[in-house]
Amino acid sequence: MKNSRFFGILSFFYIVVCAVSLFAQSRLPAQRGAVSSDKKNRPVHIDGKELPPSLYINPSPEALPAGYRSIVLGMDFEAVKDALKKDGLFGYRGERDVSLLPGENRVLIETSSTGYLARCWFQFYENKLYTIIINFNPEKIDFYSVLTELLKKYGEPASLSPETVYWQNADISLNLERPVSLKYMDMHVFNALADKSSVEESAAEILRSHILDAL
Repeated sequence: MKNSRFFGILSFFYIVVCAVSLFAQSRLPAQRGAVSSDKKNRPVHIDGKELPPSLYINPSPEALPAGYRSIVLGMDFEAVKDALKKDGLFGYRGERDVSLLPGENRVLIETSSTGYLARCWFQFYENKLYTIIINFNPEKIDFYSVLTELLKKYGEPASLSPETVYWQNADISLNLERPVSLKYMDMHVFNALADKSSVEESAAEILRSHILDAL
């Protein structure tokens, strides 16, 4: 009789332990999901200010811009010069702001202003604009303000850190860097130049190898 009672109590405790264990396992995925969701929605802090999640998880972001103001990637050299002449914000001074870069078919326009924009660069390849770099005057426009506006318009970036933020698609790369620099790049031209550089380096290595083999 005592043995039967003992085994009955033991069986009861075993059932209770199993039930508690099953309940805990059923709760675990939900808890893990809650932690993951909390991390995803955790605000990002830039310059000590909080960016709410609603800013960088934009449900309907605009397409990435192809340029700034009237200057657009793909414009030819003369068209860019005319646009800069008409827009006093850049401080374009004419031909003295134009330089030839090392390498074939590369031209650079560098402008400078004391207003909202500081130095700006416009780089061409085969007479087409493929890189725009806009440097804002940090005393008049701060990094946080530019970042907030970009997040509102273009949604979640490909990468976000306190120093650099960038958005990218198959056509355009848009980079924001400190102190307050915005860079637009034509990805088709960039990739073509990168491929060309790789081919040239490979050819140089082959030539070097042949010269050494002849020793």
